[in-house]
Amino acid sequence: MSAARRVLVPFLLTRALTAAVALAAIELFPTPTSCPDVCHPSANPLLDAATRWDAGAYLSIARDGYGAVVTGNHAYLPLYPALMHALGVVLGGSDDAYLAAGVVISNAALLAALVYLVRLVEIDHDSATGSRAALYLLVFPTSMFFSVVYPESLLLALSIGAVYHARRGEWLLAGALGVLAALTRAFVGAAVALPIAIEAFRRTGARGALATATWAPAAFIAWLAVLWRMTGDQKALFTAEANWGTRPAVPLQAFADLFDPSVYGFPYFVLAFTVLIGALVIVAWRILRPSLAAYATVVFLISIATGSLTSAPRYYLTIFPAFVVLALVAHPWVGRTYVALGTTIGVIFTAMYALWYWVA
Repeated sequence: MSAARRVLVPFLLTRALTAAVALAAIELFPTPTSCPDVCHPSANPLLDAATRWDAGAYLSIARDGYGAVVTGNHAYLPLYPALMHALGVVLGGSDDAYLAAGVVISNAALLAALVYLVRLVEIDHDSATGSRAALYLLVFPTSMFFSVVYPESLLLALSIGAVYHARRGEWLLAGALGVLAALTRAFVGAAVALPIAIEAFRRTGARGALATATWAPAAFIAWLAVLWRMTGDQKALFTAEANWGTRPAVPLQAFADLFDPSVYGFPYFVLAFTVLIGALVIVAWRILRPSLAAYATVVFLISIATGSLTSAPRYYLTIFPAFVVLALVAHPWVGRTYVALGTTIGVIFTAMYALWYWVA
């Protein structure tokens, strides 16, 4: 059975559940009267439920570009809103068209990411392990972000694809996908240069590794230069992230804030997810290739080094080697328990997201 056929059923079931829960939530429960953005950005209930928090920024960029948006939106990289704009124009150019484009892109990218994940795992392990890794990723409690107007699915597809093609020695394609990943989300996208470099070094030596690995960080640096020229601020991205309360920082204060009730009303989910993913990243060094373990480590450190853990449960979605580790080490009953708990918590989080509660 092909990788696409193995992931199609869990993909469809989990995405249908996500949509049904979101629609039920906005139908059965009142939306807050005060929202960070327009409380109901679309008259279409599915598009409405898919457009919360950062999704509004991506809509603004897709519709108006960077020149017409607030400074804080310079924190968002250009590939995802550019794709939204291109498809949205084809669909009619309205706000709903851009939002529909975002939903289509996110879900199509998720399916591509799952196929790439299974094929990557199959290089070193059996197909059942790849299928379990894909399922465990799909039921992680914050996986609703894979199907709404956020770039998580796109980043995941490009990153896994880059590593997969690097494993196959297809350096041009690996480098190209790395460039696109670097233009999808700040820092994390460019981190895919590390596994590409490690795999290239193992095959071709230092010169080949350097030539292949520099493409992604070079693309990210080029975007920083574009922002500088656009805004006149050489630190435009950092200025924008500071406007959203994000800054590079040693994570000690972020962990201390977990126990401050004025910062977190209920920090236990964030703490549990962080401990789980952190433990899987550590185990990755024992059972995965160095390229995957190194990538997982770097992305995990980036995720917890933003001065706050409020978005970390969403960032963990892109640490795909952690889900491969879980698929390799978890006893069947542990795996079933994880699927049940992840699905249950995910239902709650999806409803909260649709009702404008902060999830990640």
